[in-house]
Amino acid sequence: MTPSPEYLRMIAARNATETRLRELDRRLREAADRAVDSPAAHRGDSGWRKSDEAAYQAALAALRYRSRNEIGALTVKLDRQQAAIRAWLAKAGGHRAKRN
Repeated sequence: MTPSPEYLRMIAARNATETRLRELDRRLREAADRAVDSPAAHRGDSGWRKSDEAAYQAALAALRYRSRNEIGALTVKLDRQQAAIRAWLAKAGGHRAKRN
């Protein structure tokens, strides 16, 4: 069975939202990495210390807190899109079962 245009549109919208959420997370991680103020942490060797990791995690937490509205909105949107896809599949599956 060929997927309908409506189903493909819903999948594309969900994928775009997932991509936006992953991109936001990537940007926040990169910003947290830059916020670690330790030459050893940025040498590229095994110089990452426990204090560097603690600074990174603290910076990441602060950035995520500042971006909580955007993260929350994208997460809710993604959940809503997933529910719509599940409902559409259940409805489409129900129609197929009635025809057989």
